[in-house]
Amino acid sequence: MRDCVLIIATLISISACSNHSQDKEKADTAGSAITNSSFGKLLYVERTRYENPSHSLIVKSIYLIKDSLEYDSSYYCQGNYLYITNKSTKTIDSIELAEACGIGVLIDDVTQKLQFKNPIFNIATPGGSDTYINEFIAYQNDSLKKLFEILNYNTVDLVRKDPSTLTGFVKDRDEVIGDFQDYPITVSLNDYSVRISKSIHQSIEYETKALGDFEGYQISNGLKRPYLVKEGSTVLIDSFNRKTNIVRVIVDSVVIYVPLPQMKDKVQGNTAG
Repeated sequence: MRDCVLIIATLISISACSNHSQDKEKADTAGSAITNSSFGKLLYVERTRYENPSHSLIVKSIYLIKDSLEYDSSYYCQGNYLYITNKSTKTIDSIELAEACGIGVLIDDVTQKLQFKNPIFNIATPGGSDTYINEFIAYQNDSLKKLFEILNYNTVDLVRKDPSTLTGFVKDRDEVIGDFQDYPITVSLNDYSVRISKSIHQSIEYETKALGDFEGYQISNGLKRPYLVKEGSTVLIDSFNRKTNIVRVIVDSVVIYVPLPQMKDKVQGNTAG
């Protein structure tokens, strides 16, 4: 409730959508529809702003605030929107972003870096599970269009590999203990498809504790010998083979091989962000 009051206090002087100019109404198509279907004031919270000699960009959260407030402000959120103004033509356009009413939004002009002819911007919005949603949005003929999106722990860093390919690295959690690892990423400019490549053999090197007993095996003279890892043991997760689904661990200087399903929920994972 306090958040709602703060929003109203901050935006008390902001007009509803019906008071905007014709260009503004064109940019606020989604917001106008909300106003026409419900009673209340359509209010805007600016999240971030970016300026260059040709364009002005603003990310705003849109709230539909009613006379009587009963819930937290997130209940009244209608979405996050990117607005762009062409300083030469004075034309305004907008596009809805993937994450609703997020704060800490980042705008990165990647036009020159990625060698695009038309302006392209990376709008990175904090999402769930310690990630940012990176939305690469192009501007052409006074219109915004989303090309692709990438989840990453922060703003994703891409480079141009060749005329039809962008490459970079993203952080993602591994399948064993959920620790962050770096994975190569490729974006095809032919269809804007995104592919994350995970190697067959993944080095992890993460020390943790056994939360319960689980069984693996040693390999000695070419033979497999069962080995019981007991609850409370210190376990070094050395690596993971995605082809065999086998985890290589070290316990008391002994190398153990454990099928991944047998370790599920049996070791302390990385729950930190």
